[in-house]
Amino acid sequence: MKNSSSADHDRLRECLELAAAARGHTSPNPMVGALVVSSDGEVVGRGYHRRCGEPHAERLALDEAAAAARGGTLYVNVEPCCHHGRTPPCTDAVVAAGITRVVACHTDPDGRVAGRGFERLREAGVEVTVGLLAEDAIELNAGYLTVKSAGRLLVTGKAALSLDGRLATRLRESQWISGTESRAYAHELRAAHDVVMVGVGTMLADDPRLTSRVEQAARPRFRVVVDSSLRTPVNARIFSEEGSAVVVVTTDDAPADKRKDLEAAGAQILVAEADRLGRVDLPDAMHKLTGLGVSTCLLEGGSELLTSAFDAGIIDRVVLFYAPVLIGGADALPLWGGEGTAELGAAPRLRRLRYREFGSDRVVEGYLRLPPPFD
Repeated sequence: MKNSSSADHDRLRECLELAAAARGHTSPNPMVGALVVSSDGEVVGRGYHRRCGEPHAERLALDEAAAAARGGTLYVNVEPCCHHGRTPPCTDAVVAAGITRVVACHTDPDGRVAGRGFERLREAGVEVTVGLLAEDAIELNAGYLTVKSAGRLLVTGKAALSLDGRLATRLRESQWISGTESRAYAHELRAAHDVVMVGVGTMLADDPRLTSRVEQAARPRFRVVVDSSLRTPVNARIFSEEGSAVVVVTTDDAPADKRKDLEAAGAQILVAEADRLGRVDLPDAMHKLTGLGVSTCLLEGGSELLTSAFDAGIIDRVVLFYAPVLIGGADALPLWGGEGTAELGAAPRLRRLRYREFGSDRVVEGYLRLPPPFD
C-alpha cells in the first residue's frame, strides 16, 4: 500500500493531467483539475475547469462524488476560490460537502484569494496541505500566475533557426527551415497561447494567417501585428480567417487613412506609446494587451520584432527550433540582431531547460524569467 505522500503525489499528478485537458480554453482563468477521494481511498469524483464562465473543477468533482465526498479528501492544483465571481465560492462547496482534507499544489495569487481560500477551509476544520508538485503546477499556469503576480503577460519567443542561428537567408527566404513535425508542434504552441504576435516585416514577407491547425483549438484568441506605420495590407490573409480577432498595434503617429482602411478590413487598432525611434514601444504594447483579458503571448518574429523584444527584456521563455542546415552570411537574418550583449557574463542564460526532437529538428525550450514565485 502506498504511503500518504506517494498517494498524494499520484493524485495531484492526475489533477494536473485533468487541468491540462483545457489548455488554451480557460484564460483569463487558470487551468484547474480536481479529484475527490473517499474516506476509504477510492476516487469518487473528477473534474476540470473547461472554460471561463463554466463550473470550477472542484464543484464538478464534488457533484460527481455526491454523498461519497463526506469525510474524504479533495485534491486540486490551485487554491480553491473564496469569492463570488461568475460562480459561487468553491470553499463553501468544499465545506458543505463534508470534505475533511484538501491537498493543493500552490496558492492562487489573485488578490481576491491569495491564501484566504486555505484560511477559510482551516477555519472550518479542514486539514490543508500545500506545496506538493508546486513547480510542475506553476509551470502549467505560468501565464496566469505571471499576470496575477507581476501584472504582465508571459511572453514566449519562438523561432525556427539554422544550426548557425539564422532565421532566413540574405534574400530573406525562410520557408521552410524547420520540418513538418516541428511545424505541427508550432501549431500546438499557437493553440496554447492567447496571443500570437508578429512584426509587419513578417506580415509583408510571409502573409501568415497566424491560426492554429490543432483540432478544436480555441486559440489564439488574438492575432496581433506590430506595425508602427500601418503597412499591413488590407487584403492580407490574416483578415480572411474567421474566428479570433485581428489586432494591429501602432502609435499615434500612424496615418489616419490607413487606420480607417484596416479597421474596415476587420482589424482592431491598439495604440501604444512610441519608443525613441518612433516604433511601437513593446513593453507598453504588452501592458495594453493585458486589458484584453489575456495572459500569454507567443512572439513569432521576425528578427526585428524579436530583437526589440530581447533588447526590451520582455521575453520570459523561448522555444527555438534548430534544423540541420547551415545558412551563413553576414546579411542573413539572426535571431537577435542589434548590438546584443557586450559581455559574456551578462548574457542571459536559460533555466528549466527542456529538449525535444521532431523529425531531424531539435528544439530547445527554457525560461529567461521564471514564472512567479520561482523568480
